[in-house]
Amino acid sequence: MLPGLRSLLQGPASACLLLMLLALPPAAPSCPMLCTCYASPPTVSCQANNFSSVPLSLPPSTQRLFLQNNLIRTLRPGTFGPNLLTLWLFSNNLSTIYPGTFRHLQALEELDLGDNRHLRSLEPDTFQGLERLQSLHLYRCQLSSLPGNIFRGLVSLQYLYLQENSLLHLQAPQPEGHGGFSHPPPTHPPTSWG
Repeated sequence: MLPGLRSLLQGPASACLLLMLLALPPAAPSCPMLCTCYASPPTVSCQANNFSSVPLSLPPSTQRLFLQNNLIRTLRPGTFGPNLLTLWLFSNNLSTIYPGTFRHLQALEELDLGDNRHLRSLEPDTFQGLERLQSLHLYRCQLSSLPGNIFRGLVSLQYLYLQENSLLHLQAPQPEGHGGFSHPPPTHPPTSWG
């Protein structure tokens, strides 16, 4: 150790230095490797990095998460923080979304799962708990049918994108008051409701 530094760390100066270090705010969660993070609004962009899974240690304050154009295959509960408003997962290799994956994302407004050609089916409760969801993208997947109550509880949904799937028929949503829509959300291009 340098002689001058040793004398600085002894005596009243070391106590002051210690107090100053304790007064510093805690370090912000670090940005995942190969991602870019922005402070306002709290955004993590991990697009086109060949990730095979969602990066661990996402900052808990993240409001916008961009994971498009990767190789992600599976989504599991507990992967995403509760503050998310926007989640883009389009153009991955998604084939499995486990029940409860999105359940605690009560603030989520936009979810893009489009262009996942290995996504062939969804569980009835896949979108349960997403009462603030306004825009849901399921275009260009390999969906051939959807459970009749899959959109139950999506009371804020305004845009539903289902084009370029193999859907032949959609069951009409339940009337308002039974956990469905007051009217079918627009789809682009329009889809007939049976």
